[in-house]
Amino acid sequence: MRSKLFYPNYDHSILGIPNSLLRYYGAKAHHTSLPILDQLLKKNYKNVILIILDGMGVDMLQHNLSPLSFLRRHIKTKISSVFPSTTVAAFTAISSGNSPIEHGRLGWAPYFKALNRVVELIPDTDFYTGEAVKVNVIKKMSYTHICNQIAHANKDVYCSKIFPSSEGWFKESKGASDFNQFCLKIKQQSLKKGRQFIFAYWPDPDHVSHKRGPYSLEVQKVLKDYNTQIKQLCAGLKDSLVIISADHGHIENQDIFLNDYPDLMDCLSVPLSLDMRTQAVFLKPNKEKTFLQLFNQYLAKDFLLIKTQKALEMNLFGRGKPHPSARGFLGDYLIMSKREKSLVQRFPNDPYKLMIGAHSSLTNKEMLVPLIIIEKK
Repeated sequence: MRSKLFYPNYDHSILGIPNSLLRYYGAKAHHTSLPILDQLLKKNYKNVILIILDGMGVDMLQHNLSPLSFLRRHIKTKISSVFPSTTVAAFTAISSGNSPIEHGRLGWAPYFKALNRVVELIPDTDFYTGEAVKVNVIKKMSYTHICNQIAHANKDVYCSKIFPSSEGWFKESKGASDFNQFCLKIKQQSLKKGRQFIFAYWPDPDHVSHKRGPYSLEVQKVLKDYNTQIKQLCAGLKDSLVIISADHGHIENQDIFLNDYPDLMDCLSVPLSLDMRTQAVFLKPNKEKTFLQLFNQYLAKDFLLIKTQKALEMNLFGRGKPHPSARGFLGDYLIMSKREKSLVQRFPNDPYKLMIGAHSSLTNKEMLVPLIIIEKK
């Protein structure tokens, strides 16, 4: 699959998954649901199981698994991620049923004016220095999980979450230690009495792809293992609807350094922020014209530039009431990668690490994820 721009389709996206579930269980839906999922939910299975495999885009699946593999055979449709196509924005959309503009978690490392820092939301550190910030900025963008929304609306449904034990997002002391235990916990929960909604998340193949690349032997090995174990899991399930998807996909990556263009970098009032392949630009006063000229000279071939106000008017971050913090994270312009290149800014002694696989921009490889559905009667 060649890399090309793919804008989010919020009427056929990962945001539809939680909203189909909310509607089915009698809770308030916040956005458009997915008709294909709505129809299957009408069959009223005892167990509804949602599994999110971080970073498992359609392109990655097609490159690493056979068309006859269990996961690929059960792809019902391809759906859009949200924008930015990154875990902090996309997984929160799945977890809450709200669009990125509503929940406010717009990137891995936004700029906080009050702190004058670019802060990694998790683990709450300065992105460029690695120093602990210790203000827990992500608490200001809290939300109600769909499990809680469903449990509140429907008292006869038991909602459970299954996460990895070592994942910093969750810090679940009783989480799964590996993927085998992850699948075992899902099966054990499904065997309990009563109607079950199981929300399950696993952080790979994302982590492996960052380190080795989406087309590496390591990622292929991981996906083949997941394919086998999920097939075995489903074989042992009864009266269950299993929904498998991802928050975003991956693309191979090469870093381009803003530091190589000091005249362009001089136009910025604060360092690049937001996310790896979608950068927010805050300009110094009276530097806009110079910035636009230099961007077109140096970067226009590989990067898309859009004025932030236009992106908001386009509903690029989704529809709904903007979170109070959202606009302040976005600066004057957004720089988005069009190809296999990311724009990076460096500082002396910063904890920079190259990521071979990356995401957060608007290519089809990052934006298209599978909707996999298995029915077990």
